[in-house]
Amino acid sequence: MAGLIINWLIVFSGNALWSEEAIQKKKVDLQWSGFSQFQLDYFQNNTNTFRLRRVRVGLKVETPAGWQMKIQIDPTLTKALLDLKLSLNFTPEVTLHLGQFKIPFSRESLTSSSQLELINLSRVVSLLSPGRDNKAKGRDIGLVLQGKFSSFEGYVGLFNGAGINRQDDNSQKDLAARWLWSPSKKIGLGYSYYQGQPNLITEESTVKKIRNDVEAWWQTERFLLQGEWLWGSRQEIKSEGGYLLGGYDVVAKRLRVVVRLEKINLDKSRTSDDLQVFSFGLTWFFQGRSKLQINYEIHREREIEVKNNIWLAQLQVGF
Repeated sequence: MAGLIINWLIVFSGNALWSEEAIQKKKVDLQWSGFSQFQLDYFQNNTNTFRLRRVRVGLKVETPAGWQMKIQIDPTLTKALLDLKLSLNFTPEVTLHLGQFKIPFSRESLTSSSQLELINLSRVVSLLSPGRDNKAKGRDIGLVLQGKFSSFEGYVGLFNGAGINRQDDNSQKDLAARWLWSPSKKIGLGYSYYQGQPNLITEESTVKKIRNDVEAWWQTERFLLQGEWLWGSRQEIKSEGGYLLGGYDVVAKRLRVVVRLEKINLDKSRTSDDLQVFSFGLTWFFQGRSKLQINYEIHREREIEVKNNIWLAQLQVGF
């Protein structure tokens, strides 16, 4: 794989993208970004806590030679590095990404934490989406080839499957693919596929993790409708679930009401793993990336009722 990448670079080095004339016309472009989230969790059993949910600082660099680099860290984490992505635009339609970044799977998983409609991810995405089911915040180390053609967009990539800031733990690579059709910015459909290899130390070599995701969205100036359905298997365990989210701006670009219905079953052979969550949210947007969110989650277990409903409040300050 490394030899193939080097050959690509040699071929494209003769292109105008790398010519001295083209380089002289460009300058290095630096873009800083960041946000912090301060949160209050108030559980139904009367326990509550303040916490720093996230503190993210990012830098995006675009070089004259056609390379882009994205770095993002979170100093509140033990392993602070989240993203280190190198991107090379071969043509306006084809880009190669290498490094550590989000796996191309699930619209909600790929959405920046600063732009989520509700404070928490849906349970189905956080528990079944690759890179999140292993607590890696949707990320892994690998490479992805991205293509854009008319209203279609596709991603195909190989990843370690071991999570962030870690080397591979087996001799195989995980496959991720995502295809999108979006005739306009207002509407779109997508499908994602992931096949992961096992940890050869702890699992049988024949075991594979399979994940599928179907997504759809429709958005106007003041209204949003979005949904996903995920399903897959690991060993004999089959899992499935999905969510439907709707949002409406009561005050345009200021006050938004959001409702989400979600359902997940981590093991279809056991009814005790069947969970439903109803989320209601209000978001007040300040200028830039700053906002205040207030959410209420109602949890409904199928067999054993647990008092785990929760109020959430989160203040985000960003730039």
